[in-house]
Amino acid sequence: MWIKFLLGVLFVLSLVGAAFLRPARELESNIGRRIEGDRQLRLLSWNIGNGDLESETRAHSEDLPAVARVILDTDADAVALQELTGNDQLKLLLMYLKNSYHGHVSRLGSGDRVEAVLVKSRSENGEPGVLFSDVPANGRFAAAAAFRLRKDLAEVVLVSAHADAFSAARRRTYAEEVADWARSHKSALTFIAGDFNLEVSTRSRNNLFTDDAKHDSESYAYLLKYFRDLGLEAGETSINDRRIDYVFGPKADVSLQRAEVLRSAAVGRMDHWPVLVELTF
Repeated sequence: MWIKFLLGVLFVLSLVGAAFLRPARELESNIGRRIEGDRQLRLLSWNIGNGDLESETRAHSEDLPAVARVILDTDADAVALQELTGNDQLKLLLMYLKNSYHGHVSRLGSGDRVEAVLVKSRSENGEPGVLFSDVPANGRFAAAAAFRLRKDLAEVVLVSAHADAFSAARRRTYAEEVADWARSHKSALTFIAGDFNLEVSTRSRNNLFTDDAKHDSESYAYLLKYFRDLGLEAGETSINDRRIDYVFGPKADVSLQRAEVLRSAAVGRMDHWPVLVELTF
């Protein structure tokens, strides 16, 4: 009799343990877990620069191991990064990524920092290579990558963009020129991701009382004319409750499964958080 009682107690304890352990395991694997099916795409966008009070506001090389861990943990297919110092930092980041990604930094335009785009390596599966290019826009350059998840799937184009932080008029010209370049790739699934510095509120649309607000509102409206704001419901992306980092994508042909701002990912003096979107097509 006592053996049956003991077995019953052990059974109840196993159920209680499973109830407590399962949520923890699900939480730990939530970011890296992929949805079912072959036609899925995971994109990450992140301005890895630092706050204005820092003597060096561009990306810090000592932060790159943490950046690499986030990219690997999210298992992103492609990544848009902003505010790198140049090609040397890209090479260092690719090393921390264990050479599991191909990467490209844009040419240096009128500013002192560059944008980068990374694409997960798939050469072992026979997929075609990645085509990198620079996108000229109002004296600056965005970085772009064209790739396929599989040879039989549609081409994907990702642009890593960073609009001017100090002039709404320059942001407007930049946003329009990047959007025009992206939408010229009519046969591809095209995405624009990055820090647009747009001071627009999607909750209150009565912010047209200054020229700057008018320019930013019209920049956002121009992007929405051709693309969908995939991170619209994900919330603020930087300090001071600002949503200035965006992932724009096709209005059709893709289904948004998840959009999330990873607010625990920033390290050091970073003032932006990465935006992760997951889609099927």
